[in-house]
Amino acid sequence: MANKKILVFFILALQSLFSIGQIRTGFSQGGGEYTWMLEQLEHQLLSEKGIKIVHFGGKPRTEFVQWIRDHVHVMKAMKYLHPDMSSFLEFYLENQTAEGIYFDYYYPLNIRGISKRKQIFDHRYWKEIPEDSIEMHRLPVEADLEYLLVEGVYAVYQSGGDTDFVRKWMPAIEKGMHYSMSDSLRWSAEYGLVKRGYTLDTWDFMQLPLPRKEYTAQGGDIQKGIFNIDASTPMGIMHGDNSGIFAAAEQLSGLNSVLGNKNRSEYWKETAKGIRTRSNNLLWNGKYYKHFIEADPQPAYLNMDQANTLSLSNPYDINRGLPTEAMAESIIGTYQSLKQSNRDSSFAEWYGVYPPVRPHFADYLPGSYMNGGVNTIVAGELAKAAFQHGYEAYGVDILKRLDSLMRVHHGDLPVSYMPDGKVDEGIPDNWGQAAVYSAMIEGLAGVVDHGKLFDKTEISPRWLAAGIDSVTVNVIYRSGNKSVRYKYYHEPANKRIIISISGDLKECFLRILLPDKVQPGSVKLNGKKIKAAPEQVRESKYLSVNFKSAGENIVSVGYR
Repeated sequence: MANKKILVFFILALQSLFSIGQIRTGFSQGGGEYTWMLEQLEHQLLSEKGIKIVHFGGKPRTEFVQWIRDHVHVMKAMKYLHPDMSSFLEFYLENQTAEGIYFDYYYPLNIRGISKRKQIFDHRYWKEIPEDSIEMHRLPVEADLEYLLVEGVYAVYQSGGDTDFVRKWMPAIEKGMHYSMSDSLRWSAEYGLVKRGYTLDTWDFMQLPLPRKEYTAQGGDIQKGIFNIDASTPMGIMHGDNSGIFAAAEQLSGLNSVLGNKNRSEYWKETAKGIRTRSNNLLWNGKYYKHFIEADPQPAYLNMDQANTLSLSNPYDINRGLPTEAMAESIIGTYQSLKQSNRDSSFAEWYGVYPPVRPHFADYLPGSYMNGGVNTIVAGELAKAAFQHGYEAYGVDILKRLDSLMRVHHGDLPVSYMPDGKVDEGIPDNWGQAAVYSAMIEGLAGVVDHGKLFDKTEISPRWLAAGIDSVTVNVIYRSGNKSVRYKYYHEPANKRIIISISGDLKECFLRILLPDKVQPGSVKLNGKKIKAAPEQVRESKYLSVNFKSAGENIVSVGYR
């Protein structure tokens, strides 16, 4: 009788998979509000305001955001939604300078205000491309492009499996990393870490010594003052730059291994270890990562307690693998505490920096933009971290509040808010939308590719935490046309969880979240009893089953 039930379930699973389609990522209707959220996010990400076709370098390019930094951040969702992961990224790789510098963005030639930067910035930071009627710039203060271009190439490879693309661009992305790790304006020889001017976390502007009107009245140029750096610029070590370069070094190690470059793979592996050790020793304040450590003394006009300022890269740090497990849990717990303590003054704890800088930061008042504003970039990264580190209920809580925001905005999800919930401006919405989309796929649905094209995939369904008993999940890489599909079914009355898995997996690492206060019973793979390894993540109990995947596989877990 039990085997017949499983067979019926298997047939229903296949029907449900078919119903959401083989050619798109999605959740079946059993996913309730989460199905709606994912569909609305997909609509926004693929809308005309989210995607633009530009013709540069003699061919069309699919642009998600004209700033390559933002574009790469959006790729973490687009790899599940769009077939063109490489063309726009490749344009920036093609225009890397001889010393390894990448440009931030492009604008039409000689546009007022932007073009003025050619008179302000050193020529190494800008380039005119007359044949495309554009000019490209690097905001000198930015220190994140080198690791982000590695992340972009890694995403192209993971979602498309193109080793020739990796081989072609490996010299460029390694050159970029070496530039970041050797140029005297980027690298602190004292600390062995990336440095930057005193910005707000990864943002692109510094404080001015005077309010803007006074600064300009005394002959100061605002763009030069907030964007430019030289040998006299006070600098510090910001944790997010270094979690980024750590993750990029690990990705370079993996990509070199794919290419058969054993020595280079080992070099980047050891580089990553060193950056992680130095970052965790230097930047940890006991609860979370300090905003900045002084490489040069903090400017007297910048009124910040850097050691006790929580900033937006902390969730990124977790998802890039920089902290230990205990450190990751401490960061998540810090945000939970902020939610409680600020309940009367802020609708959410997803701050750019906290506490905000007073009386202002570059004329941004407390609670606006990155200066204590609330944004969905943090919400998405924090939700993913919460799901993956034993705070499943908190991950669900974040998604439910994001769902409420989306319903207020009729399916849209603005990225930036003031603490009172009023929508703010200044950041592309699809950056935050992509972070939330990624959290739903890799956190809630729990599909994480540890290889390429889903050949080595972890599946950790966390629907139990969301109160969902039956849902089908389909995740596809559009560029590589490979997919993972599973049907999750929980029978509380029979104290059983059944998961049917299919797709392009070669190895599957299945982690099954159990209800609270139960003990695991028998585990079966395709009707045969197998051993499963118990795994405790904080108070959450998982059972882990690893198997080589060929065709459809059904795992059933009993509990008592």
